[in-house]
Amino acid sequence: MSEQGIEKARALAIDLGVSVEYFTKMAIDGTLGQERREEIVSPDELIKPIINSFYPKDIAEIGVSPGFSRANNKIYFRPDELSIWSGINGHGKSQFLGQIALNTIDQDQKFMIISLEMRLDRVLNRLFRQISGMSQPTEEYIKAIANFYTGKLFLLDHVGSIKKDYLQSIMQTAVEMYGVKYFLIDSLMKCGMREDDYNEQKDFVDMLCNFKSYFNCHIHLIAHPRKAQDESMSPGKLDIKGTGTITDLADSCFSIWRNKKKELNPENHIGRPDCFFNCTKQRNGEWEGSIPLWFNKESFQYLDYERKRPQQYVEFSTTEEKKK
Repeated sequence: MSEQGIEKARALAIDLGVSVEYFTKMAIDGTLGQERREEIVSPDELIKPIINSFYPKDIAEIGVSPGFSRANNKIYFRPDELSIWSGINGHGKSQFLGQIALNTIDQDQKFMIISLEMRLDRVLNRLFRQISGMSQPTEEYIKAIANFYTGKLFLLDHVGSIKKDYLQSIMQTAVEMYGVKYFLIDSLMKCGMREDDYNEQKDFVDMLCNFKSYFNCHIHLIAHPRKAQDESMSPGKLDIKGTGTITDLADSCFSIWRNKKKELNPENHIGRPDCFFNCTKQRNGEWEGSIPLWFNKESFQYLDYERKRPQQYVEFSTTEEKKK
């Protein structure tokens, strides 16, 4: 490079506010902008992913369904997405997401639950009720369920706050060693941040976004809502406690709302749903709205219709077990 070229490079580095020595060296070596050039592409280099976005062929491209008939072709949990879940305390968001985990595994995907608010024996007690479709599965049935989900369902044995870097390393291990592609983190407030530290919250959600993109996985994150005056309305994406960046960065936002009025006066709400599964944001989908569901108290399952019977995710007899 000529002296004139070097001087121009130095002047440009000063204008840009970058290291003059480093910038000039790259200019002399001919490597200036090389990394950036590799990231700049034209449409013809992306033909395959463009076609796949119009004509997805499998779950790896289209994502998994929530597992409810009214959500079919409306909601998908896609690879490379972060979903934020909210709901009033006691309205069943963690319980609902347990069933989402089972429905995801039912579509041949591996799922990891990171429950930082509840002991694993209690988490699994609830899950096994949902799996069996009954309130009191036999000991043999419990063993059969545990055997069936080995290598499909993974859990982190940790209750309480967790550091961001440790959480990331655990998730990376789950992806690389066990092939996990779907995660549930319950909840944001247990991830080592103060409620009023918006910068830390943004950094944490940024980390999750980078992780789900790099490993092409889906992350469900529970984020509690701000306190409301009453429980008559479901919280929306603007009601999430903390910085607004949480929902800005999310690909999808969902909430679970329980019909408490029906519970107090069932005779005045005959035929009305027990709860609603709400979609308030879906960046990669075209549908937003509410899906009515009914709750079965024996199995803890959420059902499409009031008279629908709970399913058994693992059928069982004294001689054999098989997947339904």
